[in-house]
Amino acid sequence: MITNAARPLSVELVVLDDDAARAYAHTLLAAGVEFAVVAGRPSFVRPFQSSPAVAAFVADIDDPDQLAGVIGRVEQQLAPVGSVIRYRADVPAMPALHFAA
Repeated sequence: MITNAARPLSVELVVLDDDAARAYAHTLLAAGVEFAVVAGRPSFVRPFQSSPAVAAFVADIDDPDQLAGVIGRVEQQLAPVGSVIRYRADVPAMPALHFAA
């Protein structure tokens, strides 16, 4: 299927193993933003798998080969990974979400 929807310049990859990062991912999901998630536990990824705007993966983020594989797949499916949100300190104070007027 060919779509005329604009592709984002970059997307965030959110690691769901941290509570704050997981809450941030739910905020992005509710806003309909395209992004990717990854976690070592399938139960953390499941809530995101049904959204067409989210690329969801189960992988060991501490394994460089698995992380590279996830980033490659995100870039194939969505757009280049612009940032990785892994810990509370990585979560933006206010998400830079753009809504259509």
